[in-house]
Amino acid sequence: MAAPPTEAGEALLPDLIALFTTLAAPSPPGTVPRAPVIEPWTVRHAGPFRRHGRPAPGVWTAETVACPGCGRTAGPWTVTCDWQLLTLGCPCGTVTRDHGLSFSEVWLLLPDA
Repeated sequence: MAAPPTEAGEALLPDLIALFTTLAAPSPPGTVPRAPVIEPWTVRHAGPFRRHGRPAPGVWTAETVACPGCGRTAGPWTVTCDWQLLTLGCPCGTVTRDHGLSFSEVWLLLPDA
């Protein structure tokens, strides 16, 4: 059972946000990258993606992601990841980054490549 956040945990959030923002940002010109360059990858997924939310403690929601062009929900999707953003491509030709999915919501559904 999940415990409510503690004051100590909440106090760590600003520093963690700053750290992950720095790690995700591009390196300044003329400097060595903080992380090795990783090539983007693309994979196909035939099936729905669900976006999960937690609007209140103990309340979870789930919504099926639909293509903004045609409304299709079951794919097949072409998923492209550049390790910062996930892009979903629909067979109708619509490509979107405005799906609201987290990396973990997509990663857990994709087959091993």
